Amino acid sequence: MTTIEVKRDDLRTTRLAEPGAVPGEGQAAFAVERFALTSNNVTYAAHGVDMRYWDFYSTDPEWGVVPVWGFARCTASNVEGLAPGDRFYGYWPMADGAVLTPVKLTPRGFVDGAAHRRELAAVYNGYARASDAFGNEALQALFRPLYVTSFLLDFACGAGGTAILSSASSKTALGLAHALKARGGWTVVGLTSLGNVDFVEATGLYDDVSVYDEIEGLRASGRVVFVDFAGNGEVRAAVHRQFKDALAASIVVGDTHWEADGAGQPLPGPRPSFFFAPTVLAERLAEWGQAGFDAKLAEGWQGFTAAVAPWLEVVELTGLDAAATAWTRLAGGDVDPHHGLIVRP
Repeated sequence: MTTIEVKRDDLRTTRLAEPGAVPGEGQAAFAVERFALTSNNVTYAAHGVDMRYWDFYSTDPEWGVVPVWGFARCTASNVEGLAPGDRFYGYWPMADGAVLTPVKLTPRGFVDGAAHRRELAAVYNGYARASDAFGNEALQALFRPLYVTSFLLDFACGAGGTAILSSASSKTALGLAHALKARGGWTVVGLTSLGNVDFVEATGLYDDVSVYDEIEGLRASGRVVFVDFAGNGEVRAAVHRQFKDALAASIVVGDTHWEADGAGQPLPGPRPSFFFAPTVLAERLAEWGQAGFDAKLAEGWQGFTAAVAPWLEVVELTGLDAAATAWTRLAGGDVDPHHGLIVRP
């Protein structure tokens, strides 16, 4: 098994490692067939320590393994009910293989019962049996985990008003913009860099698009919610200064601009709060039940994937060397937003 490891204090630096990976009693080996690389993975790395994303697959204190979403095939199994050839969607290492400890097997999938993962967020420990229910597997790898976050954020934003989304070209922001517009009662404003304005406008998901330098000119009436996908302290401070107490909420979702440090700045308006999807997911499941949640999610997913099809270009990369090069570009913010990166290890 070969794994891409990322320097924890310099996310652009990578190396290839070959840890031993032989399934023991109660374990199974998997070949990772395809996974997506998105800005969401940069957020995992940027919050590897405080949100414990490094803890899923990493053992080296200086180097980390970034978790990725995709599909893998069982190649060897010491688990009753799990056979070589079975395929699953889930949270894999940025690698060409993995050894898991499957427990709680059902026709839907299983949970990784490894001791070190029991205290980590449960939503990342579930592996779903591959099926046609979500359609195209490249789109699933690219958007499925991100769209779940978008779907949950829609409810966290509340009843309606003006939503201002930073890093508007990011996949999770696009999903939220679609969900808000579909629900109605929202004016959705996208904040992006000058180079991404044409792309963001072309998606048709925003009512208005502005560059970061134009925040002082933004206007909104009534309730305003800022959803920060960029994690840029200067941008966040500018939005707070512009809207002050008109801000009903300031929600921090990701750190695609992980190098910008805005910590310690006193901000007018509400205190920014970090959005943690597993907590909101648990609330939705408690209210709707699994079947109700799945039905609502599927309906939203179908509408969203239809909306992205006209502008998305899936770019397939073969081999972990190509993946490591793409990761370095992604961590540096150098990826065409029209491209969806899919790695075949």
